[in-house]
Amino acid sequence: MPQDLKGLGRQFILFCAVGSLNTVAALIVIILCSEILGLYYILSNIAGYAVGLGIGFILHRRFSFRRPDKTMVPRRAFIKFLIVFALAYIIQLAVVAYCIEAHNVPEIPAQITGIITYTVLNFLGNKFYTFY
Repeated sequence: MPQDLKGLGRQFILFCAVGSLNTVAALIVIILCSEILGLYYILSNIAGYAVGLGIGFILHRRFSFRRPDKTMVPRRAFIKFLIVFALAYIIQLAVVAYCIEAHNVPEIPAQITGIITYTVLNFLGNKFYTFY
């Protein structure tokens, strides 16, 4: 395997490991909101991803996409992070809604499918845009 692909693979594994913390936090919030508080699945999803967003930016900037030259301005990086987040979020939410509304997939498996979609899109966007 070419060295660039190995490095990308290792970075994706680190991204997933670091991101698992904010993903678990987001999923806990989603489940609490939907199953315990009885909120509509879209509101539960928004609450979960809001929690994950804050945790994710801090951890990914520090660990997953650390730059040795430290030239990335935090405010600019955060704006780019928000753009990538928004695009990945909208796409994953469409996937969740499609699973639930078009195929009657139960909410939790649909949310997990959305999380997988979001993870791949988020990695690619942050790797090649936010922290490039």
